[in-house]
Amino acid sequence: MRDLRIGKWAAHGTLCALLALSLSGCDDEESSPSASTPPPPAAPAPAPAPTLGIARLEWRAPATDTDGAPLTNLAGYRIYYGTDVTQLKNTINVSNPGVLTYVIDGLMPNTYYFAVTAVTNTGHESQRSNAGRKIIT
Repeated sequence: MRDLRIGKWAAHGTLCALLALSLSGCDDEESSPSASTPPPPAAPAPAPAPTLGIARLEWRAPATDTDGAPLTNLAGYRIYYGTDVTQLKNTINVSNPGVLTYVIDGLMPNTYYFAVTAVTNTGHESQRSNAGRKIIT
């Protein structure tokens, strides 16, 4: 089977069935590769992937309970974050009380809000810190 231009065969003595751009079962000594149809245009390039961002959080360890007594049973922290300051639905547990920084990566472009709580070894959680904001572009 050869792909040929339909117009080439109009003046030729042998009549072959030309239904589209291909001929089947016809021998033509005059045909050449230059008579083939051009390839289809290349597909458009895909859109570039969005750039993912990071947020680096830092906080200070609490030294006392809410009643002013020394805090001796600190177990870690809980990070809350999301794109709505009133609904910080994502959480990360930091189970080492000595860790005072955390990097959240893989953030899509948006405005994010973050808050941190302290957690004791009995499971009590402090109130959330004030929310911080980071814009990922």
